[in-house]
Amino acid sequence: MISVPMEWKERFDPRRFFRGEKAVDGPVLLTHRRVFIVPNRRGFGLAVLLAIQFLAAINYGNNLAFILTFLLAGIAMQSTLHAFRNLAGLSVRRGKAPPVFAGEPARFELHLDNPSRIHRLGLTARLAGSATPVRFDVAPGSTATLILHAETEQRGWLSLPTVTFDTSFPLGLFRAWSPINLRQRVLVYPRPAPPGIRPTPIPEPGLGVRPDTREEEDFHGFSAYRPGDPLKRIHWKGVAKGQGVHVKQYAGGDTAELLLDWQYTPGADVEARLSRLCRWVLDAEAAGTPYGLRLPGVAIQKGRGEAHRARCLEALALFGT
Repeated sequence: MISVPMEWKERFDPRRFFRGEKAVDGPVLLTHRRVFIVPNRRGFGLAVLLAIQFLAAINYGNNLAFILTFLLAGIAMQSTLHAFRNLAGLSVRRGKAPPVFAGEPARFELHLDNPSRIHRLGLTARLAGSATPVRFDVAPGSTATLILHAETEQRGWLSLPTVTFDTSFPLGLFRAWSPINLRQRVLVYPRPAPPGIRPTPIPEPGLGVRPDTREEEDFHGFSAYRPGDPLKRIHWKGVAKGQGVHVKQYAGGDTAELLLDWQYTPGADVEARLSRLCRWVLDAEAAGTPYGLRLPGVAIQKGRGEAHRARCLEALALFGT
């Protein structure tokens, strides 16, 4: 478990109560140093009510009023212990963070381990800047998996914002919370341009699109399906008959290839060019056409498949950073 020693300046910095401590790789254990408790609006309301009741008990000398006041105050103070125990001891570790395109919500996966025998109830998790909390419970000796969403506006790496766990269990009079920071980030690809824009053939040897001249009479046979083969070549009739997944093979003719070059990509600015290149990568992959990518300082050879697609999109996302 991560427990980094703190300097006195950091320990008494009021921003720590809202921003948490320095980011770490995790897992992070929620200890007394990371859990804070204050009365909420209901708690302050009850405090005012008990103060008035206490003054009335003094004024009238009513012993039953004294007993009721102290009993309610004791129950309220006892709830602070349960609120603390509802968070303390939980361990938070990071999970997956798959890449997304700009404009799509980023998905951060977190795992909360509860090694104790206490059933953690009424917990919420919220990202900094997000107005929608995620509510969850954690059973004894189990793990809860949370998916937190963050808005994406631009390409590149997006770090996980501060995550605040809080609870008002059991009476809703006190709020216990714990802000933590984990070193987790998601890769944001450029926003794809609208579909339908095709790359212009480039009149240089080895560049651009060479037309696919294969015709139906060039059919050669079938082969077993491999990941990355275009869906349009799958022999669907054979699939329907239960004969397995096979791909049509053709002989003769030229094979269409595509090299996406930054130099020949139109666009008003850098982001517009990257957006168009992103669209072409997606279209080429969907069509099963081998494609390469050339950016200033980056050259990716022709290929296809999920790994090749991810490599090209990553180069676009990190261009210029």
